[in-house]
Amino acid sequence: MYNLETIMEELMEKSLSNSAKSYQEKSQFEIAKELYFKALKLQKKLLIVDKHHYGSLIVGTLTSLALIYREENNATLAINYYQQAVFTIQKVLDVSSLQNRYRLAQCYTDIANLYRREYQYEEAEFFYTQALEVYKCLSPEDFDSSKIKVLTIYNHLSVICDVQNKLQETKDAYMGALAVYQRLVTNESDKYKPELARTLSSLASLYFKHNRKNKAGEVYLLALEILLYLYQKEASEYKETLALTLHRLAQIYTAQQEHTNALSAYRESLNHYITLAEEEPSKYASYVAVLFEDLASFYRNQKRMDLAQYFHLKLVDLYTELNHYNEYKYSLKLVASIIDGVSHYQQHTLSLYQAEAIIKTHKENMQVDVLLEQIYSLRNEKSPVC
Repeated sequence: MYNLETIMEELMEKSLSNSAKSYQEKSQFEIAKELYFKALKLQKKLLIVDKHHYGSLIVGTLTSLALIYREENNATLAINYYQQAVFTIQKVLDVSSLQNRYRLAQCYTDIANLYRREYQYEEAEFFYTQALEVYKCLSPEDFDSSKIKVLTIYNHLSVICDVQNKLQETKDAYMGALAVYQRLVTNESDKYKPELARTLSSLASLYFKHNRKNKAGEVYLLALEILLYLYQKEASEYKETLALTLHRLAQIYTAQQEHTNALSAYRESLNHYITLAEEEPSKYASYVAVLFEDLASFYRNQKRMDLAQYFHLKLVDLYTELNHYNEYKYSLKLVASIIDGVSHYQQHTLSLYQAEAIIKTHKENMQVDVLLEQIYSLRNEKSPVC
């Protein structure tokens, strides 16, 4: 039976908790914290009365304090109170109950989010992984209700692992996200198809960056199938991603000596980028330039010098135009293309003087010495011996 003191303490705890919550909702955090601390003291004392009930209230109070400190940009104290909540769930409550598993996973996620915002990626990765371990132990039905939370964790993991140059962990995060997307995507709705395509493209880009071109090509093709479907419905929204995917595929096909497929992908990508550049030249003209350069190289490697030179001249013209608007960004690219013209297409060495004049305005750039050496070497090579 409850004695009078216990009844009074329970009433006081309830009043303090309700008042603290009210002040928290009004963003009066100092008063809210003071009230939560008093409520927490009573909750701990009342554990002997009802371990499950007051243990659960303690977790709620600790997470509320963590939320306040998070609002106050005090990540250290926020993490501290989340970790106390984790300890209480594990040591006081029944971890096998579904409600407590959800709370545990959420605490791990909240801790990871705080570490991520503080750029402490190793710690963030650890706690995201802990949260995933909890979700993986759920039944398929219970896991389905947490799919979006799990997906968000995988998306965060893919970013922070990539920043740390962890290839395997980044790949695992993308694969985890893809597995969730597969359960979310339906034939009746396109809701998650854009995210699925983006994740496939990101995974393919990861393979591409690490020179696993065959694997990258396979995944880009999966992304391309979805992108083409989405492009038919809303072209403007997916044109850029489609152009990039086709360009990457063209580069992969070129490396694999699949020239017909490469050329087709280059042309489609170029068409999309030209359309985008007409709409936003400052943003997309440089992409067109890269494709001109790739096509010049593509045809040069096939000894089709007329077409190679055609795209090279288009490249020089484009960089000349862009250089008028942004010398800092494009002048050295223009110089490199002029040098290529003399080196690969037997263009007159007089153009090297133009390149040298441009370079002299960029003496502080480390690339200048390399370009000057190429100019002097070509000038000596092409000049007649007296």
